[in-house]
Amino acid sequence: MLPTLPPPTLYHRWSSTEGQMLRMALGAKGIPWKDHPCRLRDQETAFDLGFADLPVLVHADGWAQSGQLADLAALDARYPDTRPLHTPIPEAEWEAFLSWREGLSALRDRLVAPVLPAYAEICGAPEDMEYYRWECARRFQQSIESLANDRYGAYQQLEGRGRLRALAKRLAKRRFYTGDLSLIDIILIADFHLLRLLDGVTLPLDLQYYFQRVAEVCGFSLNGGMIRPL
Repeated sequence: MLPTLPPPTLYHRWSSTEGQMLRMALGAKGIPWKDHPCRLRDQETAFDLGFADLPVLVHADGWAQSGQLADLAALDARYPDTRPLHTPIPEAEWEAFLSWREGLSALRDRLVAPVLPAYAEICGAPEDMEYYRWECARRFQQSIESLANDRYGAYQQLEGRGRLRALAKRLAKRRFYTGDLSLIDIILIADFHLLRLLDGVTLPLDLQYYFQRVAEVCGFSLNGGMIRPL
């Protein structure tokens, strides 16, 4: 009888988009893992594992990976007996999606920044919140409050450029982006589900249903790690 390998260990931050994608991918594939959440300012863990930053997923044989898209796609080959998430996506559709996503990345990051303090790792300690404020000012040249005040105009731009209403109708009709759960669905949830926390911004209802639908299939809590879950 072959020995049972221990599950991989995921070192991550709850607020990390890449960490959320890894958690959803593992859940969708039915792969159990040891959860190891880290503090916001924890750089030592990533360095000790040979990476510049978190998340890092360490497999049972010691091989480690990040949450970048190429590494996520490689999970299909590493766990061939699990649900495929990347290989069924037609290459042209994958490239078109990545181009669409890249065109929205700056707007998306600005919109999400003011709601990330919902996570305990950011707002749970004054020094972590102060560090996050400094990071926002450095990255966006604006305070959290200024970014929050700009949310209406920024969301209108995102909705228009991303054709979110048309996307919501497609997702309501097909249930998943390609018709079956794929890596594209996981990326969409990680990228956009926090928009539902923006005060006064109303996402298409079909998009909100889609968030919950994908999260349930992946065994993923949309409010995981938050200090005041909705």
